[in-house]
Amino acid sequence: MMNWMKNLLVAAAAFLAAGCERSDGERGSGGEVSPQVLAAFAERYPGAQNVSWSMKGDYAVADFYWTGTRAAVSTNCSAWFGNADGRWTMTETDIRFDALPQAVREAFAASEYASWRVDDRVDVLYRAGDVEPEIYVIEVEQDGREMDLYYSPDGVLVKCVADADPDCDYGDFIPAEPAASIGEYIRTHYPSARVIDVDAESEGTEVEILDGGVKRELFFDRGAAWLYTKTSVRRADLPEAVTAAWAASEYAEAHGYRLDDADLYETSSEGTFYRLELESRNGDVKIRITPEGEVSRHEPSVEGAGVAAEIEAFIRENYPGASIVEKDSDDGMLEVEIRHEGREKELLFNGAGVWVRTSWEVRRAELPEAVTAAWTASEYAGWEFDGADYLQTPDGAWYALELEEERTDREVTLRIAEDGTILG
Repeated sequence: MMNWMKNLLVAAAAFLAAGCERSDGERGSGGEVSPQVLAAFAERYPGAQNVSWSMKGDYAVADFYWTGTRAAVSTNCSAWFGNADGRWTMTETDIRFDALPQAVREAFAASEYASWRVDDRVDVLYRAGDVEPEIYVIEVEQDGREMDLYYSPDGVLVKCVADADPDCDYGDFIPAEPAASIGEYIRTHYPSARVIDVDAESEGTEVEILDGGVKRELFFDRGAAWLYTKTSVRRADLPEAVTAAWAASEYAEAHGYRLDDADLYETSSEGTFYRLELESRNGDVKIRITPEGEVSRHEPSVEGAGVAAEIEAFIRENYPGASIVEKDSDDGMLEVEIRHEGREKELLFNGAGVWVRTSWEVRRAELPEAVTAAWTASEYAGWEFDGADYLQTPDGAWYALELEEERTDREVTLRIAEDGTILG
């Protein structure tokens, strides 16, 4: 096995171990459950049965059965308390799918996941603080793919997580405590918004809100100063001036570019613009278009490079000297774009924090001689070269060549290992 792959696998395993993990009754950190926690638990859950405690970081976590006002029968629960002050922060329990609020069931039935197999038990998260207090997590599966769908009580899909750890205890969904000025900013600029999540990251604080049914992501720097607000935009909702400017540009659909994603950015330093992610045979490109219709290539500078500490450590270990450009989510995966050795590279992590792959574009002249030789000796030797990516994965690395037969317009992706082995 190549050294780079050994290093990546070791780092990925370490990241997974540090991430979403359930500890089975261990006290951890040499700590004991504080009297404040025991008192708060007894007051909140009188008559709880089969109680067991574990320490997870700064939290004391109780696993127990309880017959409460929210359930007709005893329900398996996990409750999180700050061990220092006994403050309750979150409780996880579950309900049957048919007990979901009607708005959630209707939203799920209208979603792209409606045909997937559904787990009959739905996790419910009750949280403290100035956040959406109830979140419903529906687990679905299809063709070996698994997805956790996070819904607000009124049926808004606020988060998708692919291939989450089956033993995830949702500890990473406990909101961080933001600076008071962040809360004031949100109340001033989005007075009717509900906060979904707050993450303290390496470069600042990210806050996800629901604003009139619209999900927005806000990022604040280390000093709690607002940097930008990002809102996903459907194609049909793009302003006419924006779509007209796109159609008149060199990146228009008439030139072979297809819209993959669109976002509205409102920023403190660069004003307001729409960022369009486009795909084409000539490679992917990101452009920005102002509300007035000015088009330019998008060079990320306002997107906070805030990622979880474990992800940042993984990148520093395996891509030394890299700068983290931006992060995004796609089909339940976390995408992190970096600049490393003069290239833009994209890392993908699943919901369990497991590194899935790294990829970047390569030119034809950069293909190893063995790869070119394998292609020209294959049945696709006469096909036109449309581009290539280099991919690193836990299962190996290869070049993915996009080829087209000009006469028939047939297209194929040919995977070839660095030594010239054709993988399919």
